[in-house]
Amino acid sequence: MLRKLLIAAAILALALPALAATASKDGTPIDVTATGVQGFSVREDFEYNTGGAIDIVCTTSGSEDGWAWYILHVLTNTTGFDLAVTELAFPCNLGDGGVTMPVEWVIYAGSALPGDPYTTAWTYSGDFDPVDTSGTFPATVYTYIDVSAAGIVIPNGASVVWGYENPGLCGQVSYNGVETFGWYSGMWESDVSWGRTAVMQVKANYVGTPTQDASISAVKALY
Repeated sequence: MLRKLLIAAAILALALPALAATASKDGTPIDVTATGVQGFSVREDFEYNTGGAIDIVCTTSGSEDGWAWYILHVLTNTTGFDLAVTELAFPCNLGDGGVTMPVEWVIYAGSALPGDPYTTAWTYSGDFDPVDTSGTFPATVYTYIDVSAAGIVIPNGASVVWGYENPGLCGQVSYNGVETFGWYSGMWESDVSWGRTAVMQVKANYVGTPTQDASISAVKALY
């Protein structure tokens, strides 16, 4: 059952199409082609999945036309390191095939949700095509996106808003304590009240020395 009340067809017709995205902050084109198949992913220093486990299998999905056009999550870096993001992964597929490809992945600096995702100047973004074109419910196959060339760094202690444009079906699990948000009918709505968590995955490598280790090293140097 759709979580939304039915909206008049005339209003639905006003939904904006997917827009082309800038590949990186300075506009330099980079290769963000989706790679791999389900179960393929490199191991990195930092690995995080909103579902609770890397490559977790989704148990349900939200449709583009009845759940959300974009999906976001707020991530705060508490590792003690700056993080150089290398890979994003999203379990998704084309659903009923009504969305224009490619769709985009997005990253926005800060902890505050942006405005309209179709007009937001994302800090980083790029295009991708889902590897799963079946439209099967629920969406369980991950599309892995190599973003290592984009130069995305999340400083220690900083937050970013990250996510992707729903190509048709976005993979989800029952709410697990992680809050995600969906853009639908002109607003960002939390998935918590609907008992869901949208599944998104990110991997990164550590940059530099963690703050705690650096402090300990400085103390040891005194003796």
